[in-house]
Amino acid sequence: MIGRFFRKWFGAGRKAAGAQERIQPPMALPPVAVDRAIPGAMPGDDIEDAFYRLVFGIGPPHDQGLTPAEQATLRRVRDAFGSERFDVGSLPRLPAVVPQLMRSLRNDDTDTRALAEQISRDPVLVGEVIRVANSAYFRTARPVSGLPQAITLLGHDGLRRVVMQMVMRPILRTDHSEAGKQAGERLWEHAERCARACAFLSQGVCDPFEAFLAGIASQTGAQAILREVERVPEPVALPFSRPFVAALGQQIERLSLHAARHWNFPSRVVQALAERADPADAGARTPLGRALLAASRVAMLDVLVARGKADPEAVLLATPAQGFSQERLLACRDDLRSTHLATELEDR
Repeated sequence: MIGRFFRKWFGAGRKAAGAQERIQPPMALPPVAVDRAIPGAMPGDDIEDAFYRLVFGIGPPHDQGLTPAEQATLRRVRDAFGSERFDVGSLPRLPAVVPQLMRSLRNDDTDTRALAEQISRDPVLVGEVIRVANSAYFRTARPVSGLPQAITLLGHDGLRRVVMQMVMRPILRTDHSEAGKQAGERLWEHAERCARACAFLSQGVCDPFEAFLAGIASQTGAQAILREVERVPEPVALPFSRPFVAALGQQIERLSLHAARHWNFPSRVVQALAERADPADAGARTPLGRALLAASRVAMLDVLVARGKADPEAVLLATPAQGFSQERLLACRDDLRSTHLATELEDR
């Protein structure tokens, strides 16, 4: 599964910004001219509504407006997660080795021996690094058995991606309930796709690892929101109107932003997540923010197609404020699909 991220992936990237770097004011980017929409293009709001219905395991909406039950549920969710009194300590913790390892990986001069010493403190991470180094992507003449050899083979960028995938997968794929387990599978499918799509759309203008990190962390708040909704008395009685689903999606985005800040993610990643979570923003304003917003929707649509919930020819509808031409969004969709096909052929 992880091997797909290394296929046609990144070139050499700039050094990531420090986690404590001050966030610069978003720069205004000119809107992109969009030609006539192609058949099958779906608005972003429609894609998000369909995706979250898939995640929550619910059907199409029956009511257009918020019902009293939905309003009460949203108040409960906002009281739990939306106030300034929210306890960030309740968010999942990163493994102890991760912050130090990520600081070392920001420095391209950190030697293999030092990285091996840090990684060796976490046996699960050791196994994952060696497993990826032995994947079909690298096609080594002999199996990789030692950690230093695996680190050299993957390189700094590869290691960073392996580490964050290992961290994010259990956060999204939980088994606290059957509904949570099913939702976790869809969320992880989205995270994988979003990381790749965000890197694709931001090529040449953003740090490759920051784009990957923004994409793979974009749904980290989803499981907490799902559990809160499940605690509501008789949640099956909720009609899940379109405004209700949109509000839940917004809370997921805000909680994901809380998590990124709590984990001291790079400032540009936090800024991108903040722009996506801002309901008053007509469109993301930084290059990474724009890439993340579009990538999230492209990834959502790809999951819907894979699950038989959308037309295989569907594509995200380009808009001037979104910042990408229809041709670019089509290319991003096709890049995701070519990766899936190559992975399936590799696994046969």
